[in-house]
Amino acid sequence: MDLQQARNAGADSSHDTSAGKALALLDALGGPRAVMGVSELAQVVCLPKATAHRLLAVLIESGYVRRAGDKYALSTRTFELGNQVAVARANGLRDRAMPVLTELYAQTRKTVHLAVPAGSSVLYVEKLFGPDSVRINTAVGMRRPQYATALGKTLLAFSDPPAGGSMQARYYRFTAFTIATRGLLERALDEVRDQGFATDFEETFLGVSCIAVPVLDRRTRKPVAALSLSTEATGRSVLRYKSAMLKAAEQLCGQVSRLVA
Repeated sequence: MDLQQARNAGADSSHDTSAGKALALLDALGGPRAVMGVSELAQVVCLPKATAHRLLAVLIESGYVRRAGDKYALSTRTFELGNQVAVARANGLRDRAMPVLTELYAQTRKTVHLAVPAGSSVLYVEKLFGPDSVRINTAVGMRRPQYATALGKTLLAFSDPPAGGSMQARYYRFTAFTIATRGLLERALDEVRDQGFATDFEETFLGVSCIAVPVLDRRTRKPVAALSLSTEATGRSVLRYKSAMLKAAEQLCGQVSRLVA
C-alpha cells in the first residue's frame, strides 16, 4: 500500500470505527515508509493527531506496533501473525513449494518467485535469488498489479471466467513497455492460454525479463499460484528456461493437489 492508498483507507467510511482506524494505522506502517512519526501517520490516515496517538498506544500495548525512537513501526508480532495464513503455515503452499523452488534456482541461478492472487494484484509469498541474479525491487509480502507482471498475466489467463474479473479500467505505465489498455491485455492473455506460460519483457522493471507458469489445482484446473523466473533483459533469452519452468510447475501442481485434497 502506498501513502495515497493509506489516505484513502483512512478516509473510507468503513474506517469510522476505532477498529477500522487502528487497522488503517497498521496498513500505513506496512507501506513503503516502515517507520513514521505520529504526525505523519495521522496525516496519512486522515485522523486527528490525538486519536492516532491514542490508537498507537493501544497497538503498542497489544504487541502489534513498537516504538522506534520517537517514531513507530510494526512489531515482530505482525510477522508471526502473517506467517499463520494458509499459504505460509508449516506444510502450506510455500512450505511444500520450497524444494521445487530451490531446485529451480540451483539449476538456473536466476531470481525465482512464488506468488498467489490477491484481488487485482499478485502477492509474493517466496523469493529466491543469489549474488549473480538480476536485482529486482520485489520482496515477500509485496504486491504488484496483475496486468504488468508475467505472474499476474498467468493467473488472469487461467482464472474462471477468463480474465478473472480482475481486469481494471485504468492501467498505470511502469515503463514504456507496460500493457496500458484492456484490449492489449486480452490479446496477451489469449497468447498465454495458447502457449501455457506468460512473459514480461521490461513491462514492470527496465532491464528485466520474466517468464511465469501457472500452478493449477489438478481437479479444477484453476490457478492456485504462479511461479516465475527473472533474468536480465537480453532479447527473448528468458525463453530458454521454458522447459525448466513447465517441469517445475508440473511438480508444484502435484503438491497443490495433495494440499487441497
